[in-house]
Amino acid sequence: MKRILWWVCLLLAPAVLIGLELFHPANFTAHPGMYQYLSQAEPHSANHHEALDYFGPRWWVVLHMVQTPMVGLVAVGLLLMVDGIGDDDGAAAVAAAWLARAAIFVMVIYFTVLDAIGGIGLGRSILTVQSLAAAGKLNPHQVEGAALLLNALWVDPLVGGVGSFVSETASWAAFAASVLVAASLLLARRAGWANMAVLVAFGWELQTDHAALHGPIAFALLIVAAAWLWFSQTRRAAAALR
Repeated sequence: MKRILWWVCLLLAPAVLIGLELFHPANFTAHPGMYQYLSQAEPHSANHHEALDYFGPRWWVVLHMVQTPMVGLVAVGLLLMVDGIGDDDGAAAVAAAWLARAAIFVMVIYFTVLDAIGGIGLGRSILTVQSLAAAGKLNPHQVEGAALLLNALWVDPLVGGVGSFVSETASWAAFAASVLVAASLLLARRAGWANMAVLVAFGWELQTDHAALHGPIAFALLIVAAAWLWFSQTRRAAAALR
């Protein structure tokens, strides 16, 4: 079961996230504005800021509906990396493993909050405004007011989609998790420096941004680090049996 979980959480889930994040635009907050950008489909252009395409607010909802459980699976995969580290590996390795688990917990909680508010909830709010406007229940002036409200929430310092306490906590917890997992495995002599450098690079890229192109790069690095770790540990176990 752990073998299956390893490949589901550290190969399949990151691969799905690579595909999703290639179509996750960013850097639209200042220009043209969050609502102005996300409220309509945008054909591929330089305005996507590295994303391949943007299909409109329904896609924004679907993207985050899928992204949320995939991030949860990645968190399980990171937990599996430090599974089994115990007293025989030394107190420092055990301490780093427990700190890694705490960071992973914070990461998955705050990424879930971020996706719920700035992804699913925001997308549904945009669609609701558009539906009410189409039904004649909101006039253009009221739509403008709704857009102003949603744009203000997008940059809210506590729960906003960019630069907020929630988004920054999620991002830095992901980086901390990668560093602590790497430290635990190195202290336990279960991984090599080069392998763990790739894992830390995953955390740094994810901390920078989970949209294109940082997000796809981050999850590709995670796949490389996880596969490398799996095969190196398998070889080590096989050698020990000889």
